[in-house]
Amino acid sequence: MAADLRVHRRAVRTAIDQMVGAGLVTRRPHCRATVGEATPTVDRTDDRKPAGPRISTSSLVALIMWHGGGPLEHAGTSQQRIFWGMNQALMKLGYHAVFLDLGLEHPGSEAENAVREAAHLRYVLEQGFGGAVFYPYAYRSNAELVQELAERVPIVLLDRKIAGANVDFVGLENRQSMFDVTNHLLSMGHRRIAHITRTEPINSVIDRVQGFVDAMRTQEGPDVVETVITLPNYRDHREWIVADAIFRLPVDQRPTAAACFTDYQAVSLAAHLEKLGLSIPGDVALTGFDNIVPAIPSGLGLTTIAQPYEDMGSKAIELLMRRINNPSAPPLSVELPGQLIVRASSAP
Repeated sequence: MAADLRVHRRAVRTAIDQMVGAGLVTRRPHCRATVGEATPTVDRTDDRKPAGPRISTSSLVALIMWHGGGPLEHAGTSQQRIFWGMNQALMKLGYHAVFLDLGLEHPGSEAENAVREAAHLRYVLEQGFGGAVFYPYAYRSNAELVQELAERVPIVLLDRKIAGANVDFVGLENRQSMFDVTNHLLSMGHRRIAHITRTEPINSVIDRVQGFVDAMRTQEGPDVVETVITLPNYRDHREWIVADAIFRLPVDQRPTAAACFTDYQAVSLAAHLEKLGLSIPGDVALTGFDNIVPAIPSGLGLTTIAQPYEDMGSKAIELLMRRINNPSAPPLSVELPGQLIVRASSAP
C-alpha cells in the first residue's frame, strides 16, 4: 500500500490504526487487516432456517458495480454519481460507503459477469458488510446467491432486476421517460421515427420500447411510421444491415428522427449517419438517454433524458435503512422520474 500510494509505511500504519479504532477495520495477529467486523461462524449442521433474517451490524455499505465511464462523459460517471448519492445519505446516518469495482474496463459475457458478480456477493457476505447496493449485468444469474445474501445483509438492486430474486429495487421510470423524449420529437413535427435499441431482455430495454410505441400511437394518420431497430453492442463489429437499409431509403420514406436507448448509441448512430451522408439534425433529428454525454463528436448538443443518479443512490440507502429497521418488511420496487433535456440535436 505504501508503494501504491507513494507514502511512507508509517503513514499507512497510522491510517490503519485510526480505522481499527473507529471499528472500520479488524486486525488479528499474523494476518492482514480486513475491512469490517469478523464474520460470525455459522453452524450448517442444522438445516433448519432461522426465524427471521440475521442482519449484520457493520457500518459499511458496498456498491457492487462496474466502474465504467468514457472520454465523452461529463460531471462524473453514472457510477461516481450513484456512489456520491449513497455516501451523502450514509454519512448522515453514521455509515460508510465502499465501492467494490467488478474489475474490468467493460463488462464481459454473461457467464464471465456472473462469475465476477458472484465472487463480490460472497465477499460482502463473508466480510459481514452492513448492506449492499448491486447493479447486476448477469441479470439471469445468481438469484439464489442474492436471496441467500439478503437473509444476512440488506441488499438493493439498481436499474436491473434479477428474475427469481425477491429483493428491494431502485430504477428509473423508463417507459415514461422514453414516452417523453419520443413525444418531444413528435411535437417537433417528426412523424417517421426510429427507436434504436438493443436485444437484452431487461426491464429498461422492454419499458423503453413500450414508451416509444405508446407515444407513437398517440398520433393518427398514414404519415406516422414507427420503426424499432436493434443494433450490435459496442464490442460487436457486425455490419448495421437493417439500419443501413432503413436510413438509405428515399428522403420521403426514411426516418426523420431517431430516439436512441442510450447516449452512447446516439453517438455511434451519429457517426454512422455521417458515413451515409446524412446530417444531424438537418436530415435526422437525434436523441439519447442518460445525460452522461452532453454532445455528439461534432459538438452539437444532444437531447436526452437525465437520470437522477444521485437520487438513486440516496433512495437505495433509504430502502436499506428500512430493511435494517424491519427485516421482515415486503420488498419495495421504486422507480424515479427522468428529466427531458432539450438540446440542438432534436430540431424540427
